[in-house]
Amino acid sequence: MRGKGIEKPKEFIVMNSRLEYFCGMMYGGQLVWSPDYRDAKYLNDECKFKGLQGLCTGEELAMDYVN
Repeated sequence: MRGKGIEKPKEFIVMNSRLEYFCGMMYGGQLVWSPDYRDAKYLNDECKFKGLQGLCTGEELAMDYVN
């Protein structure tokens, strides 16, 4: 049972500079991107976004909140 005042974390998706959506990691930690919005992985912690930025050196990333 959830207590009053507890909010669900806001979810967001991540896009790269080629307008592709982050879909997760596969093949031993390789980042996977897709041009299809439906493939996007929803994240809920901004620390994960900062981690992706560290892995994508030289590439601009943007986050877009979905709720």
